Amino acid sequence: MNYLLAIVIVFLPGLCWWAWFKQADDDLVEMIAKIIGVSVGSVSLLAIFFYLMKLSVSPIMLFAYAGLGSVLVLIGLVRNKNACFTWKGWIAFLFVGAIIGWRFWQARDLVLPNWVDSLHHSLIVRKMVEAGGLTATLEPYLPGPFYYHYAFHSFTALFSQLGGLDPARSVLVVGQVLIASISLGVYSLTKSLTRDWRSAAIAALFVTFVTKMPGYYLSWGRYTLVTGVLLLSLAIAQTISVWREKPDWKQAVALLLLVVGTLLSHYFAAFLLAGFLLLLGIGWVITSFFSRKWHWQRLVAVVAPVLLGFLLTLPWYLRVFRFAGNNLNLGSFRTLDGINESQWEYLLELIGPKSAYPLMAIGLVGLVWFLTQKNLRIFGVWGLLVVGLALPLSLQLTPFRSDYYGLVIFLPVGISAAVLLVWLSDQLARLITRPRWAVEPISVALVLCLLVAGVSANVSAVNPETILADQDDVRALDWINEHLPKDARFFINTTPWGYGIYRGVDGGAWILPYTGRWAIVPTIFYTFGSPPLEKETLREVGKQASEISFCDPQLWKIVESQKLTYIYFKANKDSLWFAESHGCSGINRLYSSSSVSIWVIDRSSNR
Repeated sequence: MNYLLAIVIVFLPGLCWWAWFKQADDDLVEMIAKIIGVSVGSVSLLAIFFYLMKLSVSPIMLFAYAGLGSVLVLIGLVRNKNACFTWKGWIAFLFVGAIIGWRFWQARDLVLPNWVDSLHHSLIVRKMVEAGGLTATLEPYLPGPFYYHYAFHSFTALFSQLGGLDPARSVLVVGQVLIASISLGVYSLTKSLTRDWRSAAIAALFVTFVTKMPGYYLSWGRYTLVTGVLLLSLAIAQTISVWREKPDWKQAVALLLLVVGTLLSHYFAAFLLAGFLLLLGIGWVITSFFSRKWHWQRLVAVVAPVLLGFLLTLPWYLRVFRFAGNNLNLGSFRTLDGINESQWEYLLELIGPKSAYPLMAIGLVGLVWFLTQKNLRIFGVWGLLVVGLALPLSLQLTPFRSDYYGLVIFLPVGISAAVLLVWLSDQLARLITRPRWAVEPISVALVLCLLVAGVSANVSAVNPETILADQDDVRALDWINEHLPKDARFFINTTPWGYGIYRGVDGGAWILPYTGRWAIVPTIFYTFGSPPLEKETLREVGKQASEISFCDPQLWKIVESQKLTYIYFKANKDSLWFAESHGCSGINRLYSSSSVSIWVIDRSSNR
């Protein structure tokens, strides 16, 4: 019940916007998508405001937020007589519910978020909950300044505070809601491009059930990218709506909040949005030049909220450039080494599964066809650029690697495939007049074939190799929270991650994010802000720990240098093994449950 209540309250900013400013042409699916997007953008904007004002969110503020927001929603509903419980509304609710239900079903066996990124996402949320908002540092957990894109974390921290839920599980719940919401963003974007609910619904179904991404983001814990892709699709959709309609300050406010959310959710999403806006501006110049009609009002209607959104987020971007400017790789043209067959295979994996390849082919044809359609041309160019930049070539043209683009190919390709299929169906219906009713079953059958094949291939979005923690680990972590002191320091199993970094291999990796206790590999996020000497020390400790077996002297060197007091061990995982039969002097078992055991270290016995 806490989950549901917290979900409703955390979306109050979007609900207020809907109750007061809803757009008459939007259907319920579009409105739900905008409610989510406006909420994330509003919370991220409030987070930076509180940060600049040096304010923290108190329980009284949360109570006022929930109370005032609820009252505003009720007044807006009564004032504007918003009605959604029609038969079309119920169909829309079922459509949205099916998508969200599918995403949660895919995550049904997880007790904590997956893989390595989830560890620092949960730690950041934990720190924000404790600090009462956006923070300049993650101390005492990690040293150095904090300068990361934070929209997902601030939103999840608010959800965690409202529901009284632990940060790690909040990351899993909110993450799945946002992954499901990407489909709603795709629906909104397709509807803005075509004004056709059929194309929009099919596009949403394609990216939900047929393509590997974004569902597979769950396996990697790519929650900042999840948030970025969602807000990117909604920001582009809102840009198109503002561009084509008569300027309306209410819709400009929505665009402002969606732009803010995109800029603060993921730098790659911000880059893609900037690319689309640039193409839109170039198209406006070309069209205006040849028609000799310069529609400045249309341009200002988009530029004003976008520019204001950039200015509102500028304080945080200046902080990012201050601490990470030397590492941003802003040089656009760079020659790369080591392009090989494995990277092409990786691209095929990203745009998979194999059952999605026909959809990708249709979508690619669709993007080319978009170039012939006036209202779709800009998006077609943008989509083809995304596809082209996803190819692992020897020349990197942007600050981002090609695999970043591979992760978002589903967005333009899923939309173009749906639009092209509906257009072909309509053209066929005009040609076949007797019997005309035969066209629809053919079209529906083709879509169903793609969906069935996709569902079969994407039943599980979880790669077992990316699961670090299971129920045994959670029980052990809860025991640590209840029985061990806050200053406990743990030795855990480690393994190489890449770039000279080492990671935890089991539930031990969750000790810092879940319990706040120190572990020798404090998530891979320590590389972002720690002083160089400390980074190198942690890298070396992680490497040494990965090579230890039994009770060799190297273990005691690490124990002494890192002042370790406990060992977290999980059977059937990498290198480390402790048992009483091995006679490890000074190491005694404190806790044991199934595959997990916790050991106390008596450092004095080895001096």
